[in-house]
Amino acid sequence: MKISSKLFNQQQLKQFSSTTEELQDIQNKISTGQNILKASDDPVGAVELSGLDVVKKQIEQYERNVKSASNRLSLLDKNLENLSSIMIRTQELIIQASSDTLGATDRESIALEVDEMKKEIMNIGNTQDANGSFLFSGFKTKQQPFTEDLSGKIIYNGDRGISSLSISESRMMKTTLDGGTLFQAIKDKNGNSISLFTMIEDISNSIRTATGGVETVQATGKAELTFQNLNPGSWSFDLTGNLGTKTITAEITGEDPSEFVEQINLSSVGIVASINEDGKTITLSDTTNGPMKIENLSIYGINAAQKEPSSFFNVQPIDGAGNNIGKLQKLYDNNQLPSKQIDNVQSTQLHIANKIGEVGARTNSLTRQSDALANRRLAVERDVSELKEADLAALVTELQSKMTSMQASQQSFVKISQLNLFDYLR
Repeated sequence: MKISSKLFNQQQLKQFSSTTEELQDIQNKISTGQNILKASDDPVGAVELSGLDVVKKQIEQYERNVKSASNRLSLLDKNLENLSSIMIRTQELIIQASSDTLGATDRESIALEVDEMKKEIMNIGNTQDANGSFLFSGFKTKQQPFTEDLSGKIIYNGDRGISSLSISESRMMKTTLDGGTLFQAIKDKNGNSISLFTMIEDISNSIRTATGGVETVQATGKAELTFQNLNPGSWSFDLTGNLGTKTITAEITGEDPSEFVEQINLSSVGIVASINEDGKTITLSDTTNGPMKIENLSIYGINAAQKEPSSFFNVQPIDGAGNNIGKLQKLYDNNQLPSKQIDNVQSTQLHIANKIGEVGARTNSLTRQSDALANRRLAVERDVSELKEADLAALVTELQSKMTSMQASQQSFVKISQLNLFDYLR
């Protein structure tokens, strides 16, 4: 094949241009520190790099979710601790209010503090996170969970859902507690569900009425018993005489005391009951003129402490001549007594403690997940670095080699291009 001078020159210029482009690519890699500037540099590596970039972004999102979940759980934990502190203080106030040395004014002061606790609990129930979402409204995160109606009753407006965040490809972390379970489904010692707000109201009512009632009616020898009945149904109480103690149960539909008298006389505890001339008063007499005791009164239809007790016993100790001895004693339903509220408070404390433990377990799990995600991210970053970051020493060596080769090629071209017929004729 015959090569003309023109073709030779064109081929050399094309070769110089290609070498210059290669030098420019190497120079760009050195200046950017990246080994893959375009897909054609390493097609397989570019695909791997794209996949790793997607994985890295997913991991970073999971890390943000873990941080958000941790913040919400931390807020949950603080509110549960505050709730626990309120219940501890409530128990202290109940014990204080149960003292016989306190008067109505003292108990009213205690009841007012309990009333404030109801507001505190409601405020906790309506806690929002940094994004303005309610922690205790279930899935209705923008709906205020607790509101108070005109009668003072607390209404739950949320649902039983629990919000979650994705913290890995296959795992969701719960970040809230539903208010219905936390505040309104506390199990008492009998397994019945009670509302925390109702419980606080019961405690307040029981403290206010404690001055007018006693936990146990006591008399020696004889006593007169009357009752107010606005809750027709079954009444039961423990009666103690010189022959022991027995639970008396009677169906009372009005003011007729005959059923009480019959059941007391059948109890065989050493106490005789009779109806006075007024047809409403019962006289109780111990057969040995010893002590008598009535306690643990339970009245049908009374399941909580009432603001104004509707049904109760009045017992007046008397002497043999029928004269009053000491003060009139009122015995309310057990649910009306401050001391009986302690059981519910303790059940609530256990309920809250379980929720604190649940939140703590989630928090510990998030800590471990955060460490795992950090390790995954470092591994991905290492793989990205191996694919993407340039080996500067190798590139500089390659650059120097190509520059040397280009210089030699240029010098050869100059020498060859200077050859002509006149050089031979010299």
